[in-house]
Amino acid sequence: MNEIFTYALVELFFSLILGITLLYFTYKSLHKFFFKKYNIKDYNMSFSIVISSILLSVAYLISDIKSPILNSIKMVSSQADYQGSIIFDGFKYTFLFLFIIVLAISVIIFISIWLFTLMTKNIDEFKEIKKDNKAIGLLLGVIIFSVSLMVKESLYFLIETFVPYPEVINIF
Repeated sequence: MNEIFTYALVELFFSLILGITLLYFTYKSLHKFFFKKYNIKDYNMSFSIVISSILLSVAYLISDIKSPILNSIKMVSSQADYQGSIIFDGFKYTFLFLFIIVLAISVIIFISIWLFTLMTKNIDEFKEIKKDNKAIGLLLGVIIFSVSLMVKESLYFLIETFVPYPEVINIF
């Protein structure tokens, strides 16, 4: 019971630190980029809708990242001839999976915005967002989150391929 409780606390702490850190850096980088490039003001509601959708997508996409990381650490450390450091291997798999997920999130957001600009060829989307056109902000936000919903399972399937599962004997 004590070992399970400790494991649950470590997982909770890991989830909080990882989630808060990624959301903070996502918000700061998006805020800096959009305010610098498009000169969007803080009180712009449509921009807040887009940023909120991106943050929701990031949170949704990273919500299951701890499972492959912890599975990797369990698989590596449970091997009979394991001679390495659990801390080093933990950081190795954490950074590998985080790199993959951050890269995927960036691509997903870029593709979502690109898809939206293809759908609205006659509209300058970010000019409309700058003018606080809430309909454009809401539509872009929904597209970003919808693409995230569609790719999450495939993304985690890709990440799971890096987990060092033991070889299984094929009986056929």
